[in-house]
Amino acid sequence: MIPENMIRFFRLLIQPLRLALLMLAVCVASLAQADSGNGGDEIFGGQILSLTEEKPALAPSNDPRFLDNKDGTVTDLKKKLMWKKIDIYQEKKIWINWDESQTYLGKFNKEAFAGYSDWRLPTREELESLYEEDKNVPWKYYWTENVIHIDPIFGYSSCCFWSSEVYKEKYAWGFNYIRGKTYPSMKGGPGLSLSTIRPVRAIMDTDLAGVTK
Repeated sequence: MIPENMIRFFRLLIQPLRLALLMLAVCVASLAQADSGNGGDEIFGGQILSLTEEKPALAPSNDPRFLDNKDGTVTDLKKKLMWKKIDIYQEKKIWINWDESQTYLGKFNKEAFAGYSDWRLPTREELESLYEEDKNVPWKYYWTENVIHIDPIFGYSSCCFWSSEVYKEKYAWGFNYIRGKTYPSMKGGPGLSLSTIRPVRAIMDTDLAGVTK
């Protein structure tokens, strides 16, 4: 029978070995990314190659609720909201915290994205209004494989989005389209929180005059 102190010794010996192997894997992946010249998703400060694969085209949306405005926006005719079609992670391949989202919103409004300068973060209720359990968009990120419950008109959407609502000063509410749940997260946390934004603006009935699907 192996003495208990010997078992503890081997456990202590194996622990740094595991860490060394992990660091080696990160370095190898980083070199592979540099050699390939292909961009990768940011994790561990951008030092690991993305394992995401090329995505096939999604089936087009057939929901009359949504209208593709062909200018980078989608109008929700039911809720009278205009959304940015592609979220920031889809566009930039970076996750952002809540504080950083304010900078992006300022840029959208300064540049009058799609001709408008009243873009904002959605409320939790507005984010939840896009969640539809019977709609499934594959979401693969590194070793995870899930399903996003959102209309395919938004493409391969990200999973988690910031809302405009603050919680206890240092936190803000987000929404998860995999689980259909809200969650609080640190506003100024690291950019690896798998959170992004989809700017939104309200529209008036007069804006919908003559609109057809």
